[in-house]
Amino acid sequence: MSRVGRLIRGSLAGLVASIGITLLITSLFNIPLSTLLSIPPSLLLLSIGLCLARLLAQGVRFHLLVQRLSATPMSIGEAFMIRSVSEFFALTTIPFMADEAVRAWILTEKGENPIVALWIAFIELILDVLVAAPIALLAGVAAMSHGAISVAIVLIVIPALQLIVVTSLIMQPRRHGLELLRRMTSLLERRLPVFGRVLNMLKQPGSDSPGFLEQLNFSRGKTISAGLLAATVAVMLIPAVTLYAVFSNHTAIGFIDAIYAFHAGNTLGVLPVTVGGAGLTEAGVYLFSSRVLRVYSWIAVVLWRILTYYLTLLVSGVMLTCYVLKGLREGLKGAGGAKSVGDPL
Repeated sequence: MSRVGRLIRGSLAGLVASIGITLLITSLFNIPLSTLLSIPPSLLLLSIGLCLARLLAQGVRFHLLVQRLSATPMSIGEAFMIRSVSEFFALTTIPFMADEAVRAWILTEKGENPIVALWIAFIELILDVLVAAPIALLAGVAAMSHGAISVAIVLIVIPALQLIVVTSLIMQPRRHGLELLRRMTSLLERRLPVFGRVLNMLKQPGSDSPGFLEQLNFSRGKTISAGLLAATVAVMLIPAVTLYAVFSNHTAIGFIDAIYAFHAGNTLGVLPVTVGGAGLTEAGVYLFSSRVLRVYSWIAVVLWRILTYYLTLLVSGVMLTCYVLKGLREGLKGAGGAKSVGDPL
């Protein structure tokens, strides 16, 4: 089986595993499937709109980074499609770096310098941490103020470690930073075949590689920097809006509380333990909502997960299918010649 075939097969296996974890939760806590399936139309439409808005924000951020750091031409529509494709793999594989590797791979297939492609992909991860980690720390402080010490420790230690790693990565000289990324990526090389490609990028940076993240200078290009920050904030807050809407159907809850609850789940969900953070994300949201907010509803948590995780999977899966079909059509047109730069993955 080809590399792409193994990648798709592994992602489908991850999808089955994540569904299994959700079904296990509904069984353990006696959650009626009829309740989960009878979603109010207004809530479903809101969730679909928010899902598309989050993917669009990710596409806009990716487009801005390509526009700023790369000479590769890319429309906003193509950036949206590529970012949606990588999101599918992020949700169906072990968290952390899967979608970054896929984006870097696609960019290099389009002719981009491998190191530039890698930085574009990983800058998104860095931006996510720089926005999400401080919010998670605030959630930890809120948990501590309510006496939920165990929850507070988790919400303080993990984001603090994330910030330390990201700060260390940014502060490293170029070669040291490349070596650090190489070691981080090598830990997951066997889980996804695409990581072998990424490792080759890191092992041979080339003399024309840009300085380590030096082009991400927020003192220049303030409009693009503001756009990157705004898009990242949207990516990190939109799932909390869905959580707020779901919880509001069960009890009175503040929007800030919903933000904290989401980032409690997000903090556990990024641990490379389960596919797409399945199970861990729900546990984090429930622990914070029950221990801190005194909202005891597994039904609301699982319903929120369905309206965010599985809706996003559906949309990104459709985009992946469209991207593959598009690449196949371009490949057929260019049959007998050189490989088309639009070939999928």
